[in-house]
Amino acid sequence: MGRPATEIERLASLEQRLTDHESRCEERLAEIKHSAADTLKAVEALKNRFWVIALSLLAWAMAQIWAGNQSRLAHLETNRPISVEQVATAANSSSSSQSGPQP
Repeated sequence: MGRPATEIERLASLEQRLTDHESRCEERLAEIKHSAADTLKAVEALKNRFWVIALSLLAWAMAQIWAGNQSRLAHLETNRPISVEQVATAANSSSSSQSGPQP
């Protein structure tokens, strides 16, 4: 009769070990899920920062292009060539002064 009691005790011990193992596994799984969620939040934050930096660089580049175009236009306006009307007027006045008075 001592034998069946030991088998029952062994079975109870195995069930207890299995239950303990399952509870430890559940705790570890919860920790892994929490860690994965934290990692995902960190990656999302880095992704958002990347887009902010990319858009900032794009805005800076566009501002540089705009400033360059503005300075180029200002330079063109200050050194504007003589217009066609001014050339024609200058040619008429010089030809009338060279021909002298007509009889």
